[in-house]
Amino acid sequence: MRSHTIISVLLLTLPDTAAPAATIYQWSDKQGQVHFSDTAPTSSMSSNSIQQPAPPGNHNASGLRPTERELLLKIQQRTRQQAQRAQARGLQNKHKRAEQWEHCKTNREKLHDSAGKETYKQYSRYLRKHCW
Repeated sequence: MRSHTIISVLLLTLPDTAAPAATIYQWSDKQGQVHFSDTAPTSSMSSNSIQQPAPPGNHNASGLRPTERELLLKIQQRTRQQAQRAQARGLQNKHKRAEQWEHCKTNREKLHDSAGKETYKQYSRYLRKHCW
């Protein structure tokens, strides 16, 4: 469950790869060295602009391919289901603990009332085993 949560968080925080095509500028300085930048050079330098194509793949607004989006939705659904099951188990355990506490309370009262009787050991054993 934890790995699915981490994967879904990472997928949601990825930068949008479906950004519009960027323009890259190429120019040569006075020494003849070629430079590349995403900002236009000053007018004194000769430059060529290179249009960068959009990355391949069918991307939507979230930057995910359709198969990636489906996988992410499945992971999120599975995570929600696991959380619901864990919550249900937690409620069941809470009810069991409440029932156990009631049994212990009843047996403590019976132990107190049966002091000196034959049933004293029976209640004492139950309390030692389940309540203390």
